[in-house]
Amino acid sequence: MRQVSFVNLPQVTTEKLEAAISTIINAYNQFQLPRYWGDTKRAAADGTQWNLYENNLLSERHIRYGGYGGIAYYHVSDTYIALFSHFIPCGVWEAVYILDGLTKNKSDIQPDTLHGDTQAQSAPVYGLAFLLGIKLMPRIRN
Repeated sequence: MRQVSFVNLPQVTTEKLEAAISTIINAYNQFQLPRYWGDTKRAAADGTQWNLYENNLLSERHIRYGGYGGIAYYHVSDTYIALFSHFIPCGVWEAVYILDGLTKNKSDIQPDTLHGDTQAQSAPVYGLAFLLGIKLMPRIRN
């Protein structure tokens, strides 16, 4: 319970948390080892279902997973560090959130190519990605 009360303190703000995340990503990017894994030009986006209580604003029944929960949506760099995460309801098409990870990322790692799964497919998102100079590379099912 003490950890939850700590988050509610006035000195902890969303802006400070995002700045801290960016600082950690930048510090990670200074190491030599991640350079062997990638060149920071690519990232992948995918969601993972998390079980939640039914009486929650983001909780929905998910047909594929067979339970109540939400989707933790991550953007991971080709150097294996998470650049952005967002928690979304199960019934939302993930393509709506796929560009958020690159547009809201303030770290030194700035990918221009984004790989996604079938949920990343949407004609308006393709168009917006093109206008933003992002190469959207979805993996198409079947």
